[in-house]
Formats: sequence, structure tokens, C-alpha cells
Amino acid sequence: MSGDGQLKSPVLERGLYRWLRTWLSHPVADQVIMWLGFVLLLPSLSTGLAADDYVHTAMLDKPPPIEGFARAPLDIFRFCDPKFSPLLIREGIFPWWDDPEARLAFMRPITAATHVLDHELWRNVGWAMHLHSALWGLLLLAGVRALYREWIDDRFLGTLAFALYALDDARGWLVSWVAARNAAVGTAISIWALVVHVRERRGQLPLGKWLAPVLLGLGLLGSEGAAAIGCYVLGHTLFMERGPLLRRVLRLWPYAIVVVLWRVAYVSFDYGVIGSGVYVDPLREPLRFAKMFLENAPILLGSQFGGMWSDTSVMLFILPRLKIVIYLASVLFAGAVIVALIPGLRRSPLLRCCAFGASVSLIPASPTFVADRLLTWVAIGACVLLASLIAPVLQRISPAPPAVGSSAASTSVWSMRLGTLLLFLFLVGIVFLPGRSRGTLLMRDFIDRAGAGIPSDPSIASKTLVFVNPPHLPFASYPAIERAALHVPRPHAWHVLGTATTPLRLQRIDARTLRVSPLGGFLQNPSSRLSRSELRPFAVGQDIPQGDMNVRVREITPEGRPLSVEMTFARPLEDGLYVWRQWLGSGAVPFTPPPIGATVTLPAVDFGEAMFGYKLPISLRL
Repeated sequence: MSGDGQLKSPVLERGLYRWLRTWLSHPVADQVIMWLGFVLLLPSLSTGLAADDYVHTAMLDKPPPIEGFARAPLDIFRFCDPKFSPLLIREGIFPWWDDPEARLAFMRPITAATHVLDHELWRNVGWAMHLHSALWGLLLLAGVRALYREWIDDRFLGTLAFALYALDDARGWLVSWVAARNAAVGTAISIWALVVHVRERRGQLPLGKWLAPVLLGLGLLGSEGAAAIGCYVLGHTLFMERGPLLRRVLRLWPYAIVVVLWRVAYVSFDYGVIGSGVYVDPLREPLRFAKMFLENAPILLGSQFGGMWSDTSVMLFILPRLKIVIYLASVLFAGAVIVALIPGLRRSPLLRCCAFGASVSLIPASPTFVADRLLTWVAIGACVLLASLIAPVLQRISPAPPAVGSSAASTSVWSMRLGTLLLFLFLVGIVFLPGRSRGTLLMRDFIDRAGAGIPSDPSIASKTLVFVNPPHLPFASYPAIERAALHVPRPHAWHVLGTATTPLRLQRIDARTLRVSPLGGFLQNPSSRLSRSELRPFAVGQDIPQGDMNVRVREITPEGRPLSVEMTFARPLEDGLYVWRQWLGSGAVPFTPPPIGATVTLPAVDFGEAMFGYKLPISLRL
């Protein structure tokens, strides 16, 4: 470090930093970045479809190939509902432990309309559907670019912030999974509400007073996450506008009316989340939401600032001892960035607005399993905050020379080093963006491997599949859905006995009955609890019919999960009607039920091998 408190290095003087500084200062740099971000999404075009993509196909087919998927065209985000769940449980698309009264339904008619368009014009044509998603991503990037041009007077800082947003590898989620297009649609529409609001407040767009709330309402009809834009509108009002505070806040009444009307419609038409162990409605279950927010928000924020991908934390239940380590690492990393931001927050109303908007945007992003696709709204403000830390590294800006040995001197050096780290993480993230846009491939691979072990000849249509121990429910349920959407022969019913999260003990009671006892009980992993809340415990002696199989709960855990159940089939287990499969290694293989009186224990699945198809250097078992 030189005597004036600035960092000196050959890299800063010549090379990457100088090139970045020069390039980001070019008048058309943000336009180039917008198109570059779009191009880096296009590798998704060759990845095809997977999982919920085929759920939407099955729902939009008339008549639907699966009876429980009958939906109105604009209601395809109603996944679980008391009207349909009993049919899906009976056929085995949903497992026996799902709550038939659970509801997982989202009011997204605008996004649904984009899927209807796909279905009518290019049913199951993957490249066309991914390109459609990418175009929504382009509209989103255009909106963020327009916002930063309105918000940030310093062109270099605005372009840097836009680069951090557009080229973040988390943007790969905009296109990697067609079924998750709602985030792209909701953000692409709602971001323009904020742009219009800013312009209206500056006197440039008088009609914006009414147009901006309308755009927010349309965004909410694309995705409920668009409520986050209201956080930024409020932040802009609090920190960047002038006049008496009460008068400024009262001017937001059109937005309040739009949000209230949206929520009334949401509840009136039976949308929302009830009875899920993974999703939580903040208004219906505030205490559960508060707990989930404290668990998920630091991981999401740490990921947004350049830490571990939040998606990977979904697998933390596999190695529970690492969960606290990952959580603390996210807290410390996000905390370090927040501490470094404090001087800028004191000086800049814009940074305070962005910090407020990004922080409150974590609320709609937190009440489910964490994933980087939930960061599209959080990143709007967070990227401006990060740019304020990285810009001094590229521009070599530092405060006035502090006294030697003072805390200010150490803070300056520490902030510059943190900014350098953040810049490095951003540059690395760009490399991963094309790959993450192809994330569907991983889902396709493990679903295809699961389906490969299930016969597909025409005779299978008259038989029942008994899948003893899939690693996760998606390994068992999605092959049936995909076959239905692709008109490939499939078993007429499916039974999943349990998942291979832990060893599974099978005891043959009689010709038609198996006693199934997972070590630690059922519903241990998140995918099993999608439609079963811990608030709906099981009872000893409870009978749960599923087609030609009846499940009777024999033991439960202290929290009410089944510990041991007896499954009685309509016919002897060796009957030719049943096709038995177990998961072994990286795929499904035939299984023979034990003889009467005998017991077998199937080992827990190595999740790394199950997900990727080959053994990893370390075993991922619970």
C-alpha cells in the first residue's frame, strides 16, 4: 500500500482492471452487456424439457392424459388442491403420505398464457420454449438497464451494476427450466413499474402515477414475487424523494389498492399455500414464516453477494453436520459485505433505497426452499450495492489519507480487498452462466435414468409399478408424468413405498402385506414434505388407501411422522400385476419381495451417485 492509502499492483496499473474500467465507461457498454447477457442464455436452447415442463403439457392437453391434471388453461400453477389431489394420490402420481387437503396453487395467469402459447404453437419443442423464456429474460434486462440509467447518474457505476446483474450466473435460471418462467415474466413486467415510477416522480411521465401501479398488478399476475417491486417503490419514496414523509407515503395509495385487490382475488379464488412442509404463506402462518426467513434469508443474501449457490443448500439435509457450517459461512460473508457498505449507506440515499428494497425483497423469496431463481428481484438493489464496493477497486478511489495506524486506514484496505474478492467472484460467475442456463440437463438425466429401469412395452399399461425406495420423489413421479405427456406406455398405477434417505427395512408379514420401516421414519427429506406439513401429524392405526394398496400406520415419531407402516396389497406380492423396482447405484433395477416371515434391509442411497450417475469422491449419505 502506498502512503496515500491506495492499493498499488501491476494488475491495477495495466491489465484486466484497466481494461474493465475503460470498457465499462464506454457510452454503449450497457447495451453490449444486455445483449451479451441474452446470448449467454442461449445455450439452454439444446437442453430440452424436464419435470414440471411435462406437468404443464399434461395439464394443457385436452383431455389430460392424467385425470387429476384437469385444469383450466390459465390455472396450470395449481399443483395441489383438494379437488384434484385424491385422484393423483389414488393413481400414485402423489405418494400415499401426501395430505389430500393440502393446497399449493399460484395465481399466475399471464405466465400461464405464455405456456398456453407454447403448447399451441410448438408443443414440447424444447428449443422454441427456451427461446421464448430467453426473450422474457431480454425484456427483463432491458428494464434493469433502463432503471439504472434513471437511478444512477454516474454512468460507470450504473454500467458496472448492470453488468453485475445481467452477467450473474444466477440469471441462468431465467431459461434453464421452462416451467420456472414465472420469475422471468413477473420480473420483466414489474421492473417497468419501477422505471415508470421513477420517471413520474421526476416529472417526466405524468401518466406514470396510474401506469406504474397497473404494471405492478400485471407483474403480480405473472408471479407473486413481483410484490418485491413494491419494496423498491417504497424505498424510493422513503429515501430518494423530497417533501413531508406522510405526504410522500400517502401518494402510494394506488399501489396499495392494486396489492389489496390482488390479495383479495388470490384468496377468493382459492390460491395460496396450505398444508405444505416446504412452502409457507407469510400471512397464514407468520411464526413458521419467521423461522423459515431466519434460516433462508442469510443463504439467499450470501449467494447474491457471490457466495455459495443457494440451490445447493437444498441438499444440506444429506450432510446435516455441514448445515450449520454453511449457514454460518453465509451469515459471516453477507455480514462482511453489509459492514463494508455502512459508510456508503450513510452518504447515499440511492444505496439506502437499494438496501431497503433488496432486504425486504427477501421476504417473498424466503418462504420456500432456497434457489437462485428467487434472486431476480433481490439482485435489483443488491447489484447497485455491490457495484459501490467494486467500483473503487477499478477506479482506485479511496478516502482522504487517514492517520497511519488508525482504524480508518485498516477499514480502507479491508474494503478494497473485499471489493477485489467480490470482483473476482463476479468474473468467475460469468464463466458459469452458460452452464447454469443448461441446468435442465441434470434433471433430465436423473429422471431418464429412473425411467430407464421401468418397462415401456405396451403390456405395462395394464400393470402396477411398485417403486420400493427412490432417492427422492421426483425419481419416481416424474417418469410417469413425462410418459403421459409424450404418449409413451406407462403403468396404470404407481406405488412408492418410501424413499432411500436412510436404510429401509422391509418385513414380509403375509402373502399380501409388507411392513416398511425407514431408519428415522418417513418424510425426512424436503421433497417428501412438499404436500405434507408437520402441522398435520399422522396417528397410529390410521388407514390410507391408495388404489389397490392400503397403508396402515403402526408407529409414529414424537413429531407425528410415520415410523413404521404396513402396506397391504389387493393381490399376493408375487402376482404378475405388480412390477417391482428398487433404486440401486444410479438407477432403478428389478426387486423381489422377501418371502413370508423374512426381512430385508435396503441401504441408504448415495445421493451423489443417484443425482449424477457416478460415484463422487465422497459419499453423500444421511
